[in-house]
Amino acid sequence: MFWLILVMFINIWISYWNAYVCGKAWEEAKAIGGFIRVLVWCGAIQSAVGFSSVILFVLAVVAHVTVPDVFTDVYFQGTVSLWYVSVIFPVIGSGFCITVESWMTAYRERSLLQIGRAGWNTFAQVHNTVGMINNLGPAFEAVGEAFASVANAPSRGKDSAKGKAAILGLMLMILIVVVALAGGAMITAAIIKKYAGTVPLPDREAHDESLEGRIKAGQRRFT
Repeated sequence: MFWLILVMFINIWISYWNAYVCGKAWEEAKAIGGFIRVLVWCGAIQSAVGFSSVILFVLAVVAHVTVPDVFTDVYFQGTVSLWYVSVIFPVIGSGFCITVESWMTAYRERSLLQIGRAGWNTFAQVHNTVGMINNLGPAFEAVGEAFASVANAPSRGKDSAKGKAAILGLMLMILIVVVALAGGAMITAAIIKKYAGTVPLPDREAHDESLEGRIKAGQRRFT
């Protein structure tokens, strides 16, 4: 339990930091556009998913403890799996963009910090991709099992209460996933809004000169 709580706090901190960085760069990224704009959105996706994972776990545990006859192990596992199926492709896609950007930055700056960042992003991307390959099938099976439990539940006779409980369990499963995803997105949006515009935009001439300098520096290193 201690390690589980620690992991949750780490997820909250990482998600907050991602949203904070995105907020600081939001207005400039909007003005410049291009890949930097995509990169900021990728960071926002990572933040929202991180927050939603914590919300999901808390709500699922509370439901499982409060109404164990309705929110059974089948629906608990189905909730986690439905959330995973919903977020894994955005996580992989946004993570790929962030990883590519870290490779470019590491090549351009060639500092130990940026090389370490690129290495960590690469490890995380490979880990998530392998995890998707191994876990996506079982996740779909768990979601299917949750829906099948409702389809197979008795609707008449003395066992009809079990059928009603199955329907309630499935509805609760879907509701928890929707609330977790919406909550993660809303928290991320609120943090980004709080810090957006707090960094003054550079004037166009200074930005052009800076960009030209970076291009020339990159050409010197390349040649």
